[in-house]
Amino acid sequence: VAEPENKIIGINFRYFQTQLFAIAKKLNRKKSRFLVSSWLIASSSSSDRMAKGMMSSSLLLIFCACLLSVSLSAPVLRDDIPNFTNVQLWKCNDGERQQWAMQTGSYPNNTIFLKQLPNMVLDILGWSNNTGANLQVFGKTGQPWNEQFKYVSANQTIVSLMNGMCASAAGKGNLSGVNIQMQPCVANDASQQFVFHADDGTVHYASNPELCLDAGTSTNCTRAPTSSYPFCNTSVDVDDRVEDLLSRMELFEKTQLLQNNNPGIARLGVKNFPFAECLHGVLSGCGAASGPDSTGCPTSFPHALGLGATFNRTLWSHVSSTISTEARALHNQGVTGLAFWAPDINLFRDPRWGRGQEVPGEDPYLTAEYVAHYSRGLQEGDDPRYLKVISTCKHFSAYDLENWNGNNRFSFNAIVSDRDLVEYYWVPFRSCVQRAHAQSIMCSYNAVNGVPSCANSLFQNTIVRDEWGFDGFIVSDCGAVGGIQSGHHYTNTSDATCRAGILGGCDLNCGSFYGGHLEDAVKNNALTEAQVDVSVRRVLKHMFMLGLVDPTEGQYYTHLTSAVVDTPEHRQLALQAAHQLIVLLKNDGALLPLDPEKVSVAIIGPHGNATQDMLSNYHGNNVLVNSHSPLAAITAMLGASKVKFAAGCDVSTNDTSHFADAVAAAKSSDVALVFVGLNQDRESEGHDRTMLELPGVQQQLVEAILAANQHVILIQMNGGPLAIDKLKESVPAIVEAFYPGEMGGDAIADILFGKVSPSGRLPYTIYPADFIKRSYANMDLRNESGCTYRYYTGTPLWTFGDGLSYTTFDYKWGVDLSTSQLSFDAGRVGRQEDAINYTVVVTNTGKVDSDVSVLGFITAQEQPDAPLKELFDFGRVHLAAGESATVHLTVGPSGLSLVDEYGVEAIRAGHYKIQVEDLSADLEITGEDHVIFSLPEMKKRHQEQN
Repeated sequence: VAEPENKIIGINFRYFQTQLFAIAKKLNRKKSRFLVSSWLIASSSSSDRMAKGMMSSSLLLIFCACLLSVSLSAPVLRDDIPNFTNVQLWKCNDGERQQWAMQTGSYPNNTIFLKQLPNMVLDILGWSNNTGANLQVFGKTGQPWNEQFKYVSANQTIVSLMNGMCASAAGKGNLSGVNIQMQPCVANDASQQFVFHADDGTVHYASNPELCLDAGTSTNCTRAPTSSYPFCNTSVDVDDRVEDLLSRMELFEKTQLLQNNNPGIARLGVKNFPFAECLHGVLSGCGAASGPDSTGCPTSFPHALGLGATFNRTLWSHVSSTISTEARALHNQGVTGLAFWAPDINLFRDPRWGRGQEVPGEDPYLTAEYVAHYSRGLQEGDDPRYLKVISTCKHFSAYDLENWNGNNRFSFNAIVSDRDLVEYYWVPFRSCVQRAHAQSIMCSYNAVNGVPSCANSLFQNTIVRDEWGFDGFIVSDCGAVGGIQSGHHYTNTSDATCRAGILGGCDLNCGSFYGGHLEDAVKNNALTEAQVDVSVRRVLKHMFMLGLVDPTEGQYYTHLTSAVVDTPEHRQLALQAAHQLIVLLKNDGALLPLDPEKVSVAIIGPHGNATQDMLSNYHGNNVLVNSHSPLAAITAMLGASKVKFAAGCDVSTNDTSHFADAVAAAKSSDVALVFVGLNQDRESEGHDRTMLELPGVQQQLVEAILAANQHVILIQMNGGPLAIDKLKESVPAIVEAFYPGEMGGDAIADILFGKVSPSGRLPYTIYPADFIKRSYANMDLRNESGCTYRYYTGTPLWTFGDGLSYTTFDYKWGVDLSTSQLSFDAGRVGRQEDAINYTVVVTNTGKVDSDVSVLGFITAQEQPDAPLKELFDFGRVHLAAGESATVHLTVGPSGLSLVDEYGVEAIRAGHYKIQVEDLSADLEITGEDHVIFSLPEMKKRHQEQN
């Protein structure tokens, strides 16, 4: 940092250091800090040789630093100034919160700390290098670069030595209570100029000396004068509190609140509204370890696709409730947010989709049930006064393409028929609103029939809010508001874009478009402030519902600690989930299960020693998985002498040079366990697949192993389905493990060696390789041979719901259907006056205890455009050998309804076939059609209102 310009000159190794610390946080289970003493800046006149030499020295120092990690105990803190307290501007007073001292010297001795509390230092929230990261006070650890600051008296700036940014008053400054954030240094910027008074330790805001740097408060409504305002009175109705707070906000504060990286309303003592992700575990760094056996890291459960394969509603609720418990505890440590962008309830329409791993499957009913339980598990908890967290259902609407053949998600216009919207794409979102009561929905990047999703008032206002009854807020996917203009060219000015988003129903922008342009849009009369207030009001209400405005002392969730993160119970739940998702696709000759006392095994393939790959995408920092690979788990079960390992190849390349090692291992072992599949290089957000076969040389590896040892068990680890057309015939046993999470290796070992019987069922169709002839951009579900089990007229390798067990089951109707009611009136069923129930008695007729999922399907026999069959209900039970249980299945209005070409959903008279495993029954519906939903009526209503 060169004074006085505060410029980084020459070669700056900040990126190396910040990345190193990020790695340190991932690798060190006790939150150790790496000792790094190198901060190398070459002058602009340095020669290339000097620069290269300095880089080599830096890399050597970094390597040495990795070997010298030190565990630091958590600092003892004052109760009234806890960790993560925002630094703000407040009216100058004589309080200890405004008395600062500065330590100067070599690293790590460049700190700014509270004079009366030298343990509490200035710190950048979350080790962030992002513009706008908040400054906080935090118990001194003595190592991290995010605690290193320098006051440059020549230009009155406070500079971070981690990233060279300057401390800045947020927003438009000069207001008591604004947060201090990190921004790129700008010469003579008044918002970045502070005057340090060494005599009393105060740091005055240069442009308004009546304001001082203040350690602020981590709780709300505790300082005068705001503590006396009605919005701080918890006995007042929440809507009245919202109106009072809204009336006190300036336009600028309103527009800044409507973005994910918002500053809160610091002038009024209101915290920021923090957002995060938790698709199958909290996506965050680790918190403090609660004991020697804890990592402090969030539990990483199997990805949503694997959870879908369990067909277990109770498990979904338990998993999501556990995730939100950890989320609250991690939030209390400043590690994550409170409004979570989960679950992803788009449908896995096409097997090429890179994000198919994020969703529970291809079926709308399965996904509707998943969101009903997952979202409620996130939001509901032990304190009925507050939401535990906020669940956001994403991405509305008809989003399932990343980047394929010139079509990318930012500009893709999905052409979708009215029938398909109502019958398929919208089903999970209606459940999100009406059954899950999720408090947020995320609108998607794509357009639907020419209208960008985040500007679609028909969808978001008339249907989601008015018809379905949604009372939450809608947030854009990140950058999607700007994409209305830049991606879809639906608008051509920032004013028009803000208008399209706000009036289209998008309340909050993930991104900076509203923050940068919405205030001007109001001043330019593109919108009224009252129209903006509609969105602000929705957001504020949910801040109250989370307890963000209330004092923390009386709140249950604010006192959750690291003791509820990464617990033995959570690890056991992750293992249980992984057990239940594994699908046995083939088992010729009862090759499985293996006897651990009698067999030796060769573990082969790129996923044989998988660790981080088992976590799928959108996972938090996780070190536990590194000791729970399939290789580690199987070796622990059998002993090292009975296990050989040779990867043979990696996932994607064409390198066959290690085939010989794998073949040798297979030849010298009783059984070859070949672990193949995909990873995030092959399928991910922004990256769709172009082929369905195993990538690289994995198929050739399997064929080489088969030639050496016929006792081959193929274990697939992947998100999207794999077209193994040839291997299906030649390999005797095939297991689908998906991405099984942090305990995945143990679960796979337990299944392979018979400790647990497989009970997962496929949540999607596995197509032959030539399915890719179908246009991926074709959103029509029925043409080009169709897609998903509901419409596909080709011959799949395996279909939705397939899955074998180590035991056998017998199914019988629980009542004599010949004497039961087999005919129902459409209107009575639609009004739920009559229930169509089926009871099935399931008996475990084998010798192995096992779970079993029972699936019920319905087919409309007289409707030529109806789906081939539809899932209408499912149940899961555990049966000991010889045990029986009764499973109850119900055909509800949604399972019985049909949608016509105009988007009218109704229960229609006709004959239907019920199929439950190997049982079938006839059903007759009589009477007049009973309409459940009419898209033409919605369009008419929208036109009248607009």
